[in-house]
Amino acid sequence: MNKKIVALGLAAALSVTAVGVMAGCSGDGGAVATSITTAISRTAGSGTRGAFDELVTGTDKDGNEGVALEEMDLDQTWGFSVGTTGQVVTQVAGNSSFLGYISLGSVAANTDRIKAVQVNGKDATVDNVKAGNYELSRPFNLIYDAEKVAGNALASDFLAYIWSADGLEILKKEYIDVEKPAGVDAYTAGTVTSGSIYLHGSTSLQPLIEELAKAYMAENPGTEITWGGGGSGEALARVEAGTADFGMISRAAKGDELNYEVTQIAIDGIAVIVHKDSPLTNVTFQQLFDLFAYGTPIECA
Repeated sequence: MNKKIVALGLAAALSVTAVGVMAGCSGDGGAVATSITTAISRTAGSGTRGAFDELVTGTDKDGNEGVALEEMDLDQTWGFSVGTTGQVVTQVAGNSSFLGYISLGSVAANTDRIKAVQVNGKDATVDNVKAGNYELSRPFNLIYDAEKVAGNALASDFLAYIWSADGLEILKKEYIDVEKPAGVDAYTAGTVTSGSIYLHGSTSLQPLIEELAKAYMAENPGTEITWGGGGSGEALARVEAGTADFGMISRAAKGDELNYEVTQIAIDGIAVIVHKDSPLTNVTFQQLFDLFAYGTPIECA
């Protein structure tokens, strides 16, 4: 596969937005666009990008049905990619002819700037994802060396905390909980009073891990949990090198990741987002496929 969406640095990406504003395509001080012409993607290695490209399918120009975006071999000069969820929001919020995708859990904090549209006629909601009605969803996984985590009191305890009453209360605010896997112990606050662990990988998973980690450390003074990373593609290397206790991936595990323990901690939906004032309310997989694969505009009304 040699699929490309032109990857731009932040300064270049902002200049593209500025062009859109000057052309009167923006809902921010200009006329609201009546069509979506620009696909905003995540950079290669992003778990959100990987899940979106795997899930979105359509009929290609040769008439082949059920082709996934990840199978396309195109040089996509009509769109561009950015490195983080925040940058996708910034681009879409600045131009009503742009369309992108982000974690469903990141929508609520940005509804003053963007909105999620229906996909195949279904709203991007937790209830729809849980019921299997919303087709753009993916797992949140942690990968790790099972023996090392078992021998690390803090790592084991933090994993158990995710399925505690407090942990699930945090998780359920934006995501969908999953059954606690076999081998994960019950959590009791205060049993671990020292130590440090580090989690690395998916930027989509980081907001959840941050909230869980901060709550855990408040309950267990003396412990230190830190996190970072620029995408799911970085997780495996850090776990292999031993520089991260957990790798965070916001998609199904694959390849050499499967050589490690893979624990699903939640399910997340992927929301397709547009400018908050865009008249677009629904997109089909075929429309998404054509926009990202061929640059075919989506008419808003």
